[in-house]
Amino acid sequence: MDLTGQNVAETSVEEYWTKHNVTLHQRFADAASSLEYLHWRNGQYYGYAQLMPTNVEDNLSILDFGCGPGHDLVGFGVMSKPRRLVGVDVSASSLSEAEARLALHKIPAELVRIDIEQNSLPFEDGAFDIVHTSGVLHHMAAPEKALREFRRILKPGGRARIMVYNRDSIWFHLYVPFVLQIEQGQFEGLSPEDAFRRSTDGPDCPISRAYSKESFQSLVEPFGFKLVEYGSAVAAWEMMQLPKRHAAVLNQRTPRENREFLTALHFDEFGLPVSNGHRAGVDGCYLFEAI
Repeated sequence: MDLTGQNVAETSVEEYWTKHNVTLHQRFADAASSLEYLHWRNGQYYGYAQLMPTNVEDNLSILDFGCGPGHDLVGFGVMSKPRRLVGVDVSASSLSEAEARLALHKIPAELVRIDIEQNSLPFEDGAFDIVHTSGVLHHMAAPEKALREFRRILKPGGRARIMVYNRDSIWFHLYVPFVLQIEQGQFEGLSPEDAFRRSTDGPDCPISRAYSKESFQSLVEPFGFKLVEYGSAVAAWEMMQLPKRHAAVLNQRTPRENREFLTALHFDEFGLPVSNGHRAGVDGCYLFEAI
């Protein structure tokens, strides 16, 4: 959640994501503490490590788009043997933190500061086997430009693994409309989409969208991709909200769309919520193939 697009009146996206990043600017004393943090954070999202893996085949060229302070770069460097590992981000401070963290693990990686809204990615056509981007495109003013560039720099048959926020989730249908707006009285009068934006990465986050599977697939595929796999990771925070599901359904102020979503939920063998055949978690994880 560290790379985005346009300037906005209140706070530019670049400024916002320079002040905020996924580790809250935490510094690590050694490689062991860095690795423990990686496992701890990934473990907060049930299924994330399987849906957005950093343990991939050896000898691949990998781009982490919106790498922030190097969280997934550490994963690739520790769990895989990439031929080339590159991280790009809009934030100079996050890239500096990534450089320090990678040095703890002695992971060789290229780090590049970019402005995707103004410039193309500084890589040759077909330079990468994998583009990995987690929690980034939903913060961009124009994700289409990034998607076009992903296809250009990927080899035919290359993979784009993308995590964006999932509309069909406990976060969108229970936490935001019932817990925040009804129980806590926050974000009164805001649309579901704007209330969601303010609930995820701080109330002043300039852009934060949630996509259904169908809407995100229809956004990505015209740029030369085919959807191969989809799933969502359920946040532990979402599981903490689930006991309020029935209270939300009983409350007449809960919008009908949310009530119907919550009523139709069922649960898999791990006790995780499922909607329309997929886990109802906030992290929607996609694997696309470049065609």
